Amino acid sequence: MKETDLLALANQYLLEEALIVVVVLLVVGAMLKKTPLIADWSIPWLLTGSGIGLAWGVMGAISVQATIQGTLAAGIATLGHQLWKQTFQKREGDQ
Repeated sequence: MKETDLLALANQYLLEEALIVVVVLLVVGAMLKKTPLIADWSIPWLLTGSGIGLAWGVMGAISVQATIQGTLAAGIATLGHQLWKQTFQKREGDQ
């Protein structure tokens, strides 16, 4: 999946008002990653909960639509981070 595919996916399913949630979650995720007390496996769960809460705030209602948008925002932020990491960061054993 390319960056343009990710943007097309975001534009297709994510409402415009929820796009800011993706950006905020990327920043929050980077901060959580640098926090030694937070286990790496818990970061996607924390981002999902935060995404739902932020979407409720941005959309102005606690609704199914806002919950779905928050979950999608967390998924796009996590997928975007992993695509970047897996593409550009060298790992041990890579050729």
